[in-house]
Amino acid sequence: MATHRAIVREAGVSRIVRRETPVPGPGEVLLAPEAVSLCGTDIQMLRGLRGDPSPVLGHEGACRVVAVGSGVTRVRPGDRVTVNPTHPGDPSFLLGHNVDGLFQERVLIAASAVSAGLLVPIGDEPGPAEATLVEPLAVVDYAWECLAPRAGEHLVVIGAGLVGNLAAARARDLFGGTGTEDGLAVTLVHTNPAGRAWSEKAWADRGVHHTDLADLATGAALPADADAAAGTDPGADRPVLVLVATHRDRTVEALELAHRRFGTAVRAFHVIGGVAPDARSAFHPGVDLAGVRAANTGGPRPPHRVVWSDGRGTTTAFTGNRGVTGEALAAAAAELGRQPERYGRLLTHRLGPEAGVDVMNRLVAGGRVVDGEVVVRLVIELTADGTAEETAGGTATESTATGGTAIESTAAGTAEGAEA
Repeated sequence: MATHRAIVREAGVSRIVRRETPVPGPGEVLLAPEAVSLCGTDIQMLRGLRGDPSPVLGHEGACRVVAVGSGVTRVRPGDRVTVNPTHPGDPSFLLGHNVDGLFQERVLIAASAVSAGLLVPIGDEPGPAEATLVEPLAVVDYAWECLAPRAGEHLVVIGAGLVGNLAAARARDLFGGTGTEDGLAVTLVHTNPAGRAWSEKAWADRGVHHTDLADLATGAALPADADAAAGTDPGADRPVLVLVATHRDRTVEALELAHRRFGTAVRAFHVIGGVAPDARSAFHPGVDLAGVRAANTGGPRPPHRVVWSDGRGTTTAFTGNRGVTGEALAAAAAELGRQPERYGRLLTHRLGPEAGVDVMNRLVAGGRVVDGEVVVRLVIELTADGTAEETAGGTATESTATGGTAIESTAAGTAEGAEA
């Protein structure tokens, strides 16, 4: 019986166990993930803040096709793909949420996902670790289609996890202009001092402004305001775009803080993180935030928008999305392949399975600072010390180097400083 290693969660603690390796049936595909990243939604699930049932998480990373079932023609053994985790037409398939995810050496992809084209070929670049950024980058770039930034505006990104950092840096790359006056002013809003220190150092070359959530709440002057007063950046006078990249329990709070701070200057909100089913803003009655996000499931073009009016001539657009198209994933993979070093700094922790599970458990138990280092993104490299072979017929056989015993890693050491 062929087996493989999998990172399985139980009561908030992750451990490595051996599982029986499935054989793909008609229409199904068996994949070997190379490296997989732990995203903010994964951490919420591990903390019990979401009810998603999958015992194996993970939806960001590149994989090799190991074997295919009868009738599969879209891919073949040896192909390198990324999996689009969101099926726009089948809610029963949400990778790493309600079906087993990528944190294992072998994962079976359902026929409905294969036939829908959710296995997206990406070629040999980017590398295994950088490929974990394909889905986040594609989601960030879809936000620009929704927000439609213009020269002379001010983008405020609330939430400074990986997606917030990626969005702030990417916005400056795409819309920064030749100087501060003809481009897009970008402010990244932090809730964690250690995270802010990391971001300020990482994006010192991008012209990203930084502030704290508390300053947004109190109405304190933002760095863009100071630049405007000095005549170097008209940020304070610009129309405002707000990208909310917090976890879903803080989405409404972030949106309302931005409304209090910027008022009618806000031209558009985009929710890039999760939204609770009953999420509503007291300042925007009638706007169903969950419905706004669900309307863009799969990243349709053009995106759906809800335009809210205060009845006095001021309008605000609301967008969000769940997932993107395969074409968007392929475009993100190409960008990462062209400039891996530009994005690779976000991958602060690249570890093998045992060390990776240890850090994963400590992040869940504590926060994003582990052993004095900020964890912007944890990548677990499954092929680094894995032992899998493929036969000529495309059937996977596995060695049993661990002797069939479960390897468990529990929270240890120091962890502190949760981030939004």
